[in-house]
Amino acid sequence: MHMDNRRLVAGLLWDAGLPAVVFYLCRALGMEALPALAAGGLAALIRVAYVAVVRRRLNGLAALVSVIFLLLLAVSLLTGDPRILLARESVLAGAAGLLLVGSCLIGKPIVYALIRRLNAADDAARVRLEERWHADPAFRRHFFVLSMVIGAGLLLDAVAPVVLVYLLPIDTMAGLSTALHVVTVVLLAVWVMWYRRRRIQMAVAEVSRAR
Repeated sequence: MHMDNRRLVAGLLWDAGLPAVVFYLCRALGMEALPALAAGGLAALIRVAYVAVVRRRLNGLAALVSVIFLLLLAVSLLTGDPRILLARESVLAGAAGLLLVGSCLIGKPIVYALIRRLNAADDAARVRLEERWHADPAFRRHFFVLSMVIGAGLLLDAVAPVVLVYLLPIDTMAGLSTALHVVTVVLLAVWVMWYRRRRIQMAVAEVSRAR
């Protein structure tokens, strides 16, 4: 595995796994579900602060999850329902999924917009992207497929834990919801790599046939 991929996986495990580990530790010490979930979320906040201060690198995604956690914590304290705290990753996944699918419905897949923005400083690359977008239907379809599949996967990842959290015990869902999120991200990443490799193979095959 490439070093960057290892760091990405390690960061994902830390961000997703730390709250669950702290939750189960607190439960083992006899804490109630709501304060145990709050402790897990606060542990994630401390990690975000540590990375930002000591390593001088703010993880925007983890910071956003932390903000969502604080909002859901306030709602949980007001309602007395600890299950609300288990929806923090689902809120983010659902928002991202809706954004991806919605961008396809309005005609400009957000994955294309992101690639275009990454090449904003390179005028030649940006012009090539725009020319291919307007002239090549297969090129446009590629970004539609990427955005729709990733968006659908994130929407499923958002809905499933919210449904399960009211069907299963909190102690079960604290770990299961984390596992579901990690598995979803890994499966989507594997699919994206497979899809890109398949497109490259098809492009090479077309060039070979043209010769």
